[in-house]
Amino acid sequence: MAVSPSPPPKTGRPWGLVLGDALALLLFVLIGRRSHALLVADPIALALTAGPFLAGWFAVSPWFGLFRPDVSRNWRRLLLRLPVASVVGGALALVLRAWLRGQAVSGIPVSFVVAGLGFSTLFLLVWRLGYVWWAGRQANRRQAA
Repeated sequence: MAVSPSPPPKTGRPWGLVLGDALALLLFVLIGRRSHALLVADPIALALTAGPFLAGWFAVSPWFGLFRPDVSRNWRRLLLRLPVASVVGGALALVLRAWLRGQAVSGIPVSFVVAGLGFSTLFLLVWRLGYVWWAGRQANRRQAA
């Protein structure tokens, strides 16, 4: 008797998570630029600041399963994976940002590294934990109906 392979697990549509992640990182950049009295309306400066953080995050986060429903809708799994992914993606972002600005990576101030990694992780965590809460409520409503 031949056994047919099981269908691949449903991954859902991660576009809401992608959009939310991008907005969380853009908010982090906007608040950071404003707190340093830098222009927030300058699209080139904004792209040079946000672009590397977005690229680093989206290059790394799928490898940590952060768009899979079993992770993105489970706060315990999310708390184990997101901070690590954020630090790895943030480190990649800082290297990319330094390269785009023509600086040596060794020239990045430690305070910028700590603040950048810490606050970008915080913004992503707050948004993603809000998503976990919302997704749980939606699942409960579907079960009740």
